[in-house]
Amino acid sequence: MSVASRLGAGAKAAARGVVGAFSPRLLRRIQLSRAQRRYLREPTTGPRRLLLEPTTGCNHRCEMCWDHSLRLSKQTPARHMGFEQVRGLLEEMAEMGAQEVWLAGRGEPFVHPQASEILQLIGSLGMGSIITTNGGPLTEELADRLPEWGVQQLSVSIDSGRPETYAAVHHAAPADRARILGLSRRLSQGGDGRPRLLVSMVLSQLNFRELPELARDAIEAGVDGIVIGGMRPVPFDSTDLALSEDDWARVREDLAKVGATAGLVGVDVAVDNIRPAEKTRAQAWRYGDMACFIGHVFTVIDVDGNVHGCCTCQNRLGNISEPSFREVWRSRPYRLYRKILREMPSTGLTPPQCECRHGCGHVPENAALQRELGFEFPVRPADGGFATREDVARGLCRHLDAALPPLGEAFAFADVEEDSMRETASRLRRVGIMAGIGSMDGVSLFEPQRMVARGEFEGILRRALAVCGAEEKRAESLIGESRAGSGHPAEPLRKRDMEEWLGRLAVRLAEGLE
Repeated sequence: MSVASRLGAGAKAAARGVVGAFSPRLLRRIQLSRAQRRYLREPTTGPRRLLLEPTTGCNHRCEMCWDHSLRLSKQTPARHMGFEQVRGLLEEMAEMGAQEVWLAGRGEPFVHPQASEILQLIGSLGMGSIITTNGGPLTEELADRLPEWGVQQLSVSIDSGRPETYAAVHHAAPADRARILGLSRRLSQGGDGRPRLLVSMVLSQLNFRELPELARDAIEAGVDGIVIGGMRPVPFDSTDLALSEDDWARVREDLAKVGATAGLVGVDVAVDNIRPAEKTRAQAWRYGDMACFIGHVFTVIDVDGNVHGCCTCQNRLGNISEPSFREVWRSRPYRLYRKILREMPSTGLTPPQCECRHGCGHVPENAALQRELGFEFPVRPADGGFATREDVARGLCRHLDAALPPLGEAFAFADVEEDSMRETASRLRRVGIMAGIGSMDGVSLFEPQRMVARGEFEGILRRALAVCGAEEKRAESLIGESRAGSGHPAEPLRKRDMEEWLGRLAVRLAEGLE
């Protein structure tokens, strides 16, 4: 920082002190107005936190995993982000003001062949790191180096209260459970510079009865927190893992006891996302009256360099090689994404390809921001001109009714209250057109209030044309010839474009049927 900059900063600080001395209320108003401008406008700096997926490889095959469970017909293959690409990204992030790098994603971070070098690099650039791990690759030597590299938090998945259950859930050696807890105990005795330690459990029929035992062992290992979660929707039949109402009643009783015990020794118990499907969507979705500011402070970059708005979003907003993250952060798709998030309380609509209504770990942060800054949002028209999944479902049945086979078997959709919409959703779910992924609670991911991205709509049309019997090349040709409007694949589809697109497609399909 130059001398002039330092003098300018000192003058501003002195001015704030004078204002605060004479009028604390005025100083507070100035601070609020600045903060509100920051979150209601485009950010002038980069995100404070980055979730980086360095690898998709994993050494475990956890039963409830989206990518590596043996229940999957095909597991996600192992791919690693190149170290030079990681270096360039992290250097750019540090320049843009990032403070934390969270290593997580579809794989086990320590499986990356240069995981140690990545952690060292993060620390050398002045950023802290957070790691989500199953702990399997951790050794005493590696654990001892974590404080040196500036690791701020280590979250370890244990998912069991007994060795045999650990083996059944993780498909790993039963003895690993005790070894990993021993490493946690070793880290907990490391002094002031040690990382914050968390132990986590995802509840299912395999382990929910062992919650008190997990808590006991975690507390004995000296952890700072215990994270209890419910199974997220997974892309396979997991009904045998789901908990009954009686099971959830027992979980609540156990949580009350665990919370009381843990509180006595200063251990936090986090249960924010324990069961997103326990309430109806309208009750569970707190963003109905709260905006999301995650687009200003957080970003996700996967192993292929694709940039996503959040860890619950599959919206590809760009790629760090096109030409850099800085350009993606300032791009039109990212600006539109932030606008949609800010306006959720006004419109009632969620962003395309984001599962906001199925639970979100960012709720506490957003709630604190909104409470502190006193945001108020004007009421806007509910549709905003963009197509939702409900609009697309109705449009498909309206325009392509002659081509879609009449499959009428009912399916109970928790998100759908109108009988007519349930029938529409049922037809499309049965033919696999509007289906997202499966759910352990039998709750669909239909989400009528979620916007549909242009790229997502094309995928829906491909599935619809496959049901109609169109060959792949013919389907691509029909989609291209019928396309209406323009924009980035991650941008929301406008209603008028959807109607025009479907209308043109219906005409071409009718011509082919004659």
